[in-house]
Amino acid sequence: MRRLALSLISIMLCFVLAGCATNASAVMYEESADYSSAVVSYLGPEGTYTQEACGLFFGKQGTYMPYATVHDAVEALVRGDTDYAVIPQENTIGGAVIDYVDELIAQSSVCVVGEVELPINQNLLVLPDSDLGLIRKVYSHKQGITQGKAWMEQNIPQAEVIEVSSTAEGARMVAESKDPSCAAIASAACADVYGLEVLAAGIQNNESNRTRFYVLSKREPSSVTSERLAFIAKGSASDLPALMSVLDKAGASLVFIHDRPAKTLLGEYNYVIECSGLTYEEYLRLAGKTSFEIRYLGSFRCF
Repeated sequence: MRRLALSLISIMLCFVLAGCATNASAVMYEESADYSSAVVSYLGPEGTYTQEACGLFFGKQGTYMPYATVHDAVEALVRGDTDYAVIPQENTIGGAVIDYVDELIAQSSVCVVGEVELPINQNLLVLPDSDLGLIRKVYSHKQGITQGKAWMEQNIPQAEVIEVSSTAEGARMVAESKDPSCAAIASAACADVYGLEVLAAGIQNNESNRTRFYVLSKREPSSVTSERLAFIAKGSASDLPALMSVLDKAGASLVFIHDRPAKTLLGEYNYVIECSGLTYEEYLRLAGKTSFEIRYLGSFRCF
């Protein structure tokens, strides 16, 4: 058992976390694509970090359509109402955004054509003339709440924290309430959109706060060799070390792996896996060497 444990540890240590540049970066499906006529669905309302991610990836081209939930945004893509959907996947503080990972797994007709990594600066937004002593309610998305939890416990422990569908939705609710005892955790851009003020800036737990977003499409996923390749592997947790070993032998580096219950048997999962250093041809060979049921998500580049 000790030898097996050491072997598994060695396998896992072979995978080096890969990332984009330290500044906001986009992983593009095409180097010089024309997105001027693209229609993009995203988690609204106006002012969300997801909208900011859209602007980075698409170069502020195209039309951005806000939806109340990520599910609605992805459904719009599946129906053909939009050409792309942008969804959050992972945050350095809050971890995997599991509801949205589940959405990616559930929608078998979509693929990943790009990725955006966005620095996240959370702010406490209030109506003009409010102050910390007045705050009794704070609205935000669960990721915003997680990221600002330590600051709130230290500065406004009296406040009730209320989870809403997005950070921008929290800002909108505060603006509409006209109640100086209400606040929102959201981007500074939301202050301009909804006529609020930044009472406290940069309240996230640390300065490394970043979120990874996927850009989804219904087009055929790219098989062109690129810096990133993503797929979903469905199977038993007991077989995961063997899959990691195959990836290691192929020279791949693990960017991330998220596990979600397969909802079949205990111990069976859907693993969303993103690698660098793996070609499509190597992926196809991998698919023939594992007991997992594998679904290809796409290959895309880092810029």
